[in-house]
Amino acid sequence: MRTGPLRLTPQAHTALRPADAARITDGFWAARRRTNAEVSIPQGPARLQEAGNLANLRAAAQDTGVFAGDFPFQDSDVHKWLEAASWQLADRSDDAELAAHIEELTALLASAQEADGYLQTYYQVAHPDRRWQELGWGHELYCAGHLIQAAVAHHRATGRRELLDVAERFAVHIDSVFGPDKRIDGVCGHPEIETALVELYRETGEPRWLDLAGYFVDRRGHGLLDADVNPHLGRAYWQDHTLVREATSVAGHAVRQLYLLAGVADLAAETGDAQLRATAERLWEAMAAGKTYLTGGVGARHEGEAFGEPYELPPDRAYAETCAAIASIQWSWRMALLTGEAKYSDLVERTLYNGFLSGVGLDGDSWLYVNPLQVREGYEGANEADKAARRTPWFRCACCPPNVMRLLASLPHYMASGDAEGVQLHQYATGVYEAGGGRVRVATGYPWDGRIAVTVEEAPAADWTLSLRIPAWCGDFTAAAPDGA
Repeated sequence: MRTGPLRLTPQAHTALRPADAARITDGFWAARRRTNAEVSIPQGPARLQEAGNLANLRAAAQDTGVFAGDFPFQDSDVHKWLEAASWQLADRSDDAELAAHIEELTALLASAQEADGYLQTYYQVAHPDRRWQELGWGHELYCAGHLIQAAVAHHRATGRRELLDVAERFAVHIDSVFGPDKRIDGVCGHPEIETALVELYRETGEPRWLDLAGYFVDRRGHGLLDADVNPHLGRAYWQDHTLVREATSVAGHAVRQLYLLAGVADLAAETGDAQLRATAERLWEAMAAGKTYLTGGVGARHEGEAFGEPYELPPDRAYAETCAAIASIQWSWRMALLTGEAKYSDLVERTLYNGFLSGVGLDGDSWLYVNPLQVREGYEGANEADKAARRTPWFRCACCPPNVMRLLASLPHYMASGDAEGVQLHQYATGVYEAGGGRVRVATGYPWDGRIAVTVEEAPAADWTLSLRIPAWCGDFTAAAPDGA
């Protein structure tokens, strides 16, 4: 994989940059990624067909039919699957069947898109009179964000523009509608568009996408969603309870909070905004210190899928949504690059092996939405969330399965980084990593075996440094050159 979901611009204000190329070739993660490639991702189109997601796109394209599904954000499952498939295609460019599925869905999205660039089937098919009128619950910008991320992935994996053109047309439409001096001064009830717009800026070089991302971040906390707020959940659920720059802790719906903070870290990286960086550092510390389970899982409360108070981490009642673990990994990786500090990659490791990986079965075809640390059979007081702590082939709200697919498909991107001094290994997996003008080969049985052998296969003529993260849990280690070196 020569690029991944995060590609900094040359002028980005970060300590580190993602590896120029990364490939996992064997071991623990190679096996899990193989199952993802051969079982999980191939099942996607059939699952999306059965759930009605593809029928919705056809209905929008043909301007006929009824909307299928219980949620206005059904399209986002398609977009996340497309992103996963695109990263997988970067690994397996000869997979003709996968390429055909991507091409078919891209054409379907293009045919469903309105002439003005708008694309969300719920409002096209079921409620065309409510477009952009239900920002709290409608998830229009959320779906647009996932579409943009899928399009960026496809463009980076293949060099083709068809899906990127669809995403850019939608972004142009959004930019024509949203802003302090435009028709709507508002934000989405579910953050996602912020980080996606920064990545679209990185991919296209168009500065207005960076500006639009900054607008969406800075307009939170102004009560723009008050008309949609459920008093029982409160404004924190929508991340509209305080100005981002003034927040002191993570709060509200965990996935919404962490997608937003991934966007904050992206903006800090590309703009050099010291206040945004300080905010991201402050909130990460608050989350890691008192609102994260030992597994790396986040979001203690079933009600609102939300963070609780500091140290409110009941094990048997943990919600710990799979998507929240994924969002935590995405944010922590951005923080590791932004600051160069190993603690962020420590949390990535803990979450990858525990809070995230529990979300998919070894078969690659069964999933968990919530990840409690204890499941009790038939106890008094069990509710629907407790019953959901069982593996299932799919979900009525199917946000987690394609999210798992896209993280596993892009996982090599999270392993290593580089800077002017050399290459840094953040996670340990057998493979080949290129950064900082050098190339290293890693061989390891990690996590079952703590021995890690690193071979420098190529290095520049100038002084060059190989850096390895010593995990925070590791109290004793040795480093030695091979015999004869």
